Amino acid sequence: MRNIWNIFRADWRRLTASVVAVVVLLGLCLVPCLYAWFNILSNWDPYGVASTSRIKVAVASEDQGYQVMGLELNIGELVLQGLESNDQMGWVFVDDADTALSGVESGEYYAALVVPEEFTGDFVSILTGDLRHPQIQYYENEKKNAIAPKITSKAKTAVQEQINTTVVGKAAEVLTTVGTVCKAMGLDSQDLADGIMDKLTSARQETAQIQKVLVSLKDVMDGADSLLAAASVTIRDAQSAIDDAGGAVGGTVQVIGTGMTSANETNSDLLTVLDSADKLLADLDAMLRETGVAGIEETIQANMIARVDEVIVRLTAARDEAEASGDANTAQQLQAVIDGLVDLKEAIGTVSTGGALEPVLDTLAQVRQQLRAAAINTNQQVNDYLQAAGAQAQASLRAIQQLLDAVAGSLGGVSGTLDGYASAMTTVQPTLDAGITLAGTVEKYLTDIEDDVQRITGSDAFRRFTELMESSDADSMADYLTSPVQMNTEIIYEIKDYGAAMSPYYVMLALFVGSLLTAVMLKVPVTQPEFAGCRAVQRYFGRFITFFLMAMAQALVTAFGCLYFVGMEPAEPALFVLACCLCSLNFACMNYALVYALDNVGMALSVIIMVIQVAGSGGSYPIHVLPQIFQTLYPFMPFHYGMDMIRETVGGMYGHTYRDCALVLLGMCVLFTVLGLVLYYPARRLNAAIAASKEKSGIM
Repeated sequence: MRNIWNIFRADWRRLTASVVAVVVLLGLCLVPCLYAWFNILSNWDPYGVASTSRIKVAVASEDQGYQVMGLELNIGELVLQGLESNDQMGWVFVDDADTALSGVESGEYYAALVVPEEFTGDFVSILTGDLRHPQIQYYENEKKNAIAPKITSKAKTAVQEQINTTVVGKAAEVLTTVGTVCKAMGLDSQDLADGIMDKLTSARQETAQIQKVLVSLKDVMDGADSLLAAASVTIRDAQSAIDDAGGAVGGTVQVIGTGMTSANETNSDLLTVLDSADKLLADLDAMLRETGVAGIEETIQANMIARVDEVIVRLTAARDEAEASGDANTAQQLQAVIDGLVDLKEAIGTVSTGGALEPVLDTLAQVRQQLRAAAINTNQQVNDYLQAAGAQAQASLRAIQQLLDAVAGSLGGVSGTLDGYASAMTTVQPTLDAGITLAGTVEKYLTDIEDDVQRITGSDAFRRFTELMESSDADSMADYLTSPVQMNTEIIYEIKDYGAAMSPYYVMLALFVGSLLTAVMLKVPVTQPEFAGCRAVQRYFGRFITFFLMAMAQALVTAFGCLYFVGMEPAEPALFVLACCLCSLNFACMNYALVYALDNVGMALSVIIMVIQVAGSGGSYPIHVLPQIFQTLYPFMPFHYGMDMIRETVGGMYGHTYRDCALVLLGMCVLFTVLGLVLYYPARRLNAAIAASKEKSGIM
């Protein structure tokens, strides 16, 4: 113990004997503290109105306004007027959107708000049925500062609140005006409620009636569908019958045409017979004239008689055919010709016995004359009758056929129309079913709405609302409509200033930097010859006392500077000072042990530990939002327990958190001390090699 005390006294005699050493010691006590104080002051109230009001945010309105019932309305101008009295941000009102955007891009403004041309028009679009949400263009420069966008986001909130307040205030003013007018006209809330109930009841009843009508119409259409189907079948049958009749008439016309052709052919045959008979008689006449009066040979006479018989046979067949067809006149004429031929036959017979030839020729001429008259008469009668009767019959039958074809076409159209009606009814059936279902659903909804309206109008809240409408307190109405729900906030462990809330982090960082600078500026190993015979433990603690006093001085200066220079108001000032001392002791033990045991390597390790704790100790952001590697190392960081101790003293104590953290820090002090003593001897050769290598460089 005596050697430890002697080393300590020797160190302080040498330190106090040098002015430069004293200045360095004072600097080691003050410089780290300045880091904590200035950082706390710079973060004292960055989100307060006094700070945010200096952040420039450009505002421009290009709103063209809108006419509502002859009144000019411009909500963009109302927004600007409201922002003029808002001091949350440093509003800068510019002429147009281009100026605002140019200022954001150049960095003159942190952000810009631009009210577009159709802003008011979008607001009143609810009156036209084409509902559009009003939009405000917001531009921000994230390059200018990392935290500024978080602060300027308050500008968006401020504008939204201002617009909501303006619009809701106007709506509340209208409501109170309407309430006042209704009250002046003798209308109260109960009258309005009864009117609404009557309208809902009437609408529900009409909907039910519509549903009944639709059901009846569906039944009628079901019957009509069957009737149309039967009519369609009947018309198809009639159309088939008419088609058959038309075909029969067409066949009849064809038969008549065929009959007329046959009659013509028969007439032609008769004329052929008569013509051939006339030729035979002409030949007979020529033969008689050639023979002369001298007499006719028997062979010639026989030949003549045979020819006359041939003519008689042909004419007899023609006469029979005329009688069979009912042509009596032609038959009589043919019979007269036949009788003449018989007389001619007898006359030829008399010629052969030496009779005169002239009577025979006269008879022959008379017969030929009769034959020609019969042919002419027959041909004329047959042609006139057949042509007239046949043409008349064919014309009549064709007219009948055309009429039947027209009727058949009409029936086909009627059948198609009926099929179309049936198809339309089939298509309408689902629509009617859907209409019936919809009517039932609407009736149910109207019943529910009627019940809801009746329940609302009978409630105390509705009574209070109507009383508020009938009053002239538009401000109360606007306040209520703007914020119908009030948020009651109770702050647990209240810290008034943001700088005080950040003080645990900056105090820890300052104390760690002070401890590391002390280990770098002051020699850790005891190299004086008079203490060469002391044990390593004695040399360790003999020099550590100086480091301990420096750590305490740094902690006290930092703590009291925060209390009296910065103006912090912790909940537990005394424990705040004690916490600073414990943290400084922990850092002194750690840095001293690492440098004592590992020399230059220890200094590097101290810097690495400081960097890791600065990034991952949760001083600025919650530990849970940091990468997983820092969350894993978090329980082993001295910053973690030191900041928790200081937070307890700044915001308020909870349970045994302060004590538990203090014990962990003291346990780390013991661990670092043991580590420094254990590693000292094994690392001596490594430290010597590193030191020799540094010396060889000539600049280290």
